[in-house]
Amino acid sequence: MNKKYDYGVVIGRFQPFHLAHRDLVRHSLDLAEKVIVILGSARSAPDVKNPFTPAMREEIIRACFPKNVADRLIFRAVRDYPYNDHVWTAEIQNIVGQVIDEDGKEEARVAVVGFFKDRTSYYLNLFPQWTFEEFYCADKKLLKLSATEIRESFFAAQSDAWRAQVPETVAAFLDAFRQTEFFPHLKGEFEYIQKYKRDTEFKGVPYAPVFLTTDAVVVASGHVLVVRRKVHPGKGLLALPGGFLQPELTLEDNAIKELKEETQIKVPAAVLRGSIKASRAFDHPERSSRGRTVTFAYHIELEPSLKEGLPRVKGGDDAARAFWLPLSALGEKEDEFFEDHISIIRYFLGI
Repeated sequence: MNKKYDYGVVIGRFQPFHLAHRDLVRHSLDLAEKVIVILGSARSAPDVKNPFTPAMREEIIRACFPKNVADRLIFRAVRDYPYNDHVWTAEIQNIVGQVIDEDGKEEARVAVVGFFKDRTSYYLNLFPQWTFEEFYCADKKLLKLSATEIRESFFAAQSDAWRAQVPETVAAFLDAFRQTEFFPHLKGEFEYIQKYKRDTEFKGVPYAPVFLTTDAVVVASGHVLVVRRKVHPGKGLLALPGGFLQPELTLEDNAIKELKEETQIKVPAAVLRGSIKASRAFDHPERSSRGRTVTFAYHIELEPSLKEGLPRVKGGDDAARAFWLPLSALGEKEDEFFEDHISIIRYFLGI
């Protein structure tokens, strides 16, 4: 096999894998002996944006190619780091380096293959050590395919238009996925979000609504305070205690109010305020499926007490349950967290 490159690198979420994605991988296989497919949003809790696990996506993509071709595909998964591009970039670099080392190559010709579709394609500029090969598709209609629109059509189940936009093997997988135990919950969440967007539409205003919330990262004696969400979106997932900003409250007042209401924490509000160590806005444009939602989070660190132990907490308001999660369990519970809350915790705690 005499190819221009030893390895092609293709990065994407592929939620789901559609016809333009298939052509991108085909083009990469024409350029390189092996193609490293890096699946984004690994260890994320399943939601309407990321319904399929990395294992599911690998199975779907492999099924779109003959076995002798699929054997040239190498799959790896990477977490999202919405507030730290450097960590995300380093993980991609390490993944590619490990694959090269495993193959015993001392030097390798590597190319990142992709298409600058919109602002979300900025990551293609983050790897100057490798050649960039831009993907050009003869069928311009394919370049306009949107995985978001395909998911919406799939979950809405009002039309089969999405079938013409994905390979037949992907359509078969999606049909089978509808019969799984996961689908009803995701469909319910999708319907909630669609209603939410309709109800919060700024009719007659030429821009989309932007919402502001507050969250609290409360840490005590090697534990972080979390809740189980009682309602959609993210019903049943772990989350930080927080909520939408009330118009009559300051950001700090709102954070303390929501913290007290959702966790019933047995610590006076004045002590919570005095224990604030840091605060920051978290504003990744795609952090919430509900639409543009910015949160202002407060890092609160309580003094340890051997006599009192961890402050008593109890779920209230929108929280089905509140409890102290050991920091050592964050990795184990990573794929149970709502939206970007695990990233917010890690930002403040540096873990």
